[in-house]
Amino acid sequence: MADLAALRESLDAWRRDAVASDAFVRRWQNEAGALCESLPPAFRQVLDDVLMRIESSRLFTADSCSFSRAPLADALQTWLDKAAQRLAG
Repeated sequence: MADLAALRESLDAWRRDAVASDAFVRRWQNEAGALCESLPPAFRQVLDDVLMRIESSRLFTADSCSFSRAPLADALQTWLDKAAQRLAG
């Protein structure tokens, strides 16, 4: 579960705008992507969708209603919680 803890820390940093979205997405693609190998395929689909939205949000100078940081961060938090449950069970 150390990978999940590191992902939680990076998510908290991204929420605080302490890490650039580019670096955040790369880290999640690598680390969470590796976790997806131990999870059902739907986890990969959800993760890819949220990360794509984060990447797309860089095209906007301000939050768009469909690409606001808070809901995207919440979606990743939910992903982490469900992944932790699935890996523990």
